[in-house]
Amino acid sequence: MSLRVHTQSASIQEDMAFNLTILSLTELLSLGGLLGNGVALWLLNQNVYRNPFSIYLLDVACADLIFLCCHMVAIIPELLPDQLDFPEFVHISLLMLRFFCYIVGLSLLAAISTEQCLATLFPAWYLCRRPRYLTTCVCALIWVLCLLLDLLLSGTCTQFFGALSFHLCGMLWLVVAVLLAALCCTMCVTSLLLLLRVERGSERHQSRGFPTLVLLAVLLFLFCGLPFGIFWLSKNLSWHIPLYFYHFSFFMASVHSSAKPAIYFFLGSTPGQRLQEPLRLVLHRALGDEAELGAVREASQGGLVDMTI
Repeated sequence: MSLRVHTQSASIQEDMAFNLTILSLTELLSLGGLLGNGVALWLLNQNVYRNPFSIYLLDVACADLIFLCCHMVAIIPELLPDQLDFPEFVHISLLMLRFFCYIVGLSLLAAISTEQCLATLFPAWYLCRRPRYLTTCVCALIWVLCLLLDLLLSGTCTQFFGALSFHLCGMLWLVVAVLLAALCCTMCVTSLLLLLRVERGSERHQSRGFPTLVLLAVLLFLFCGLPFGIFWLSKNLSWHIPLYFYHFSFFMASVHSSAKPAIYFFLGSTPGQRLQEPLRLVLHRALGDEAELGAVREASQGGLVDMTI
């Protein structure tokens, strides 16, 4: 009997050590992600009017920056158990703001992959027929709709705005599950079409262009960002998941939000000169073909260039 108790105590201590290690790595990685997204946000802000796709990436960097801030603060009480605990109001605010930024980032990524797919499959339409302020309107709509969804979840699933409503809360989380599945399917389908078009078409020599950035960002979400969404759904829809998945999803969410700036700068840098080139030039090269495409579209809409289709 004493041996069994000793074994269980040792197992609990090992689990606590594993969880503390994962959470510590999450904090360190999130700190690096804050720096990377901050740099990307500043550089993209300098280039935002030259390229419609940079507007998407600007919003993604903003969402990731807020997500990582909330992520780092929210897991501090778990790093310091029995030493620090936030008031319920602060705790709920951090959780809902973090989920809000997660959904915004996912929606923006789906919008980027869809528009890039359309730009690759129908370049003539994209150059001449695409509405001038489409990107700005899509980004604004995503932020507003995600904020509305987050406020509804906060009002029905917590005591943030009053009494709980378990039935409505369950219905809303089912809506979130459907939304998450729809966005994932959209990214997978558009990325597959984009990959096939780039591999079979004349764009095969552009292996480091913006389409590659989109494909890597989608893969990064599927492998690193999706577990965090599954965790939220399992928590609120009473799905059974392994206990270790809890902190694992936190760590992978940090990887997802922190690695995007590294992808931007890796794709835009020249091999052998990655530490010597200005960051603005590297980011401009990562946006690559879309910067030229955006400039031609602006000129054609202003009547400066005549397009022959």
